[in-house]
Amino acid sequence: MGITLALVLYYCCVRDNGANGKEPEKPISTTRYIAIDGKDTARMELHQFTKKIGGSLQINYAKKDNNIGKIEGKFKGDTLFVNYVFKVGKNKPTYKNPLAFLRKDDKLIIGIGEMENTVGRTYFKKDIPLNFDQGRFTFVAVP
Repeated sequence: MGITLALVLYYCCVRDNGANGKEPEKPISTTRYIAIDGKDTARMELHQFTKKIGGSLQINYAKKDNNIGKIEGKFKGDTLFVNYVFKVGKNKPTYKNPLAFLRKDDKLIIGIGEMENTVGRTYFKKDIPLNFDQGRFTFVAVP
């Protein structure tokens, strides 16, 4: 009985370390970005994988709680679409919102778009174009 339990626990641990017991995929490249808007700043770290982008985004506001979270998505042409899973301040609920960034002149410009909720998820409205001219943050790569 003890050996069976140990084997089951071992299998669960191996399976959770990656797909089919394999090591998790390592990023091809990592780029760090910073954006400044008045007294507010944002830092983003993007990890390029074979088929997707992952990373982190932290927005530090001068007059309200910070947003800290993870992003995951992919490029469609010159636009990066991600889901941003984040917390506002400390010990608060987790939120999930879509974000879009236009890649232009080695910068990432955050876009603004109308959103809708469907089945508990938030999406950009499909037939309304995103506006990258009024985006608050323009991210520049940093060493």
